[in-house]
Amino acid sequence: MKYVVDHHKKHVHEQRYSLDNCGVDRIPSDAVEFTDSQDYIKDLENTHSYVKCPYCHEVPLLID
Repeated sequence: MKYVVDHHKKHVHEQRYSLDNCGVDRIPSDAVEFTDSQDYIKDLENTHSYVKCPYCHEVPLLID
């Protein structure tokens, strides 16, 4: 998995599910970081109050 970290808003986006609602394309270049490390993401969430983006981390469940 690849993550996009928005250090300005303290949001973590999942790159493959990011949508227009996420605003990934509007993150200032000096505040964006790309990473594959789940440990790094967990550290940001646990020690620096980063949160997962509700738009790209809550993938809708489709039921037939």
